[in-house]
Amino acid sequence: MMKSRNVVAALRRDVSFVWHAVNAVVFIGFASLALAAALLDFLSIHHR
Repeated sequence: MMKSRNVVAALRRDVSFVWHAVNAVVFIGFASLALAAALLDFLSIHHR
């Protein structure tokens, strides 16, 4: 029974790690898209 609990705890830790990693990648992706859009807006305004 103890081994089963250890396996479940390890799986929960792994799932939590993967979930946080996916959230970080999505957040960084959206932040970089917003930064790129702001930079393109600035460049288009600057070149008029």
